[in-house]
Amino acid sequence: MADHCAAIPGNTLTMGWGVLRISPWHLAGVFESSIDAENLVRGLGPGYVIKFGDHVPGSREFNFQHGAA
Repeated sequence: MADHCAAIPGNTLTMGWGVLRISPWHLAGVFESSIDAENLVRGLGPGYVIKFGDHVPGSREFNFQHGAA
């Protein structure tokens, strides 16, 4: 299955800690715990960050306030 179609960790969450890369956009996962998000981000390449925000379940859409940790 192609990456853009594969389910991500936290696929059903509506809010949480997102692990993402801004450019090019990639949402790697959404977590209830910031510790779980930190564990994933450590294993990814440069450019990935953790943001708290809203997630549309079943999608790669994740909204957060720019500049927020």
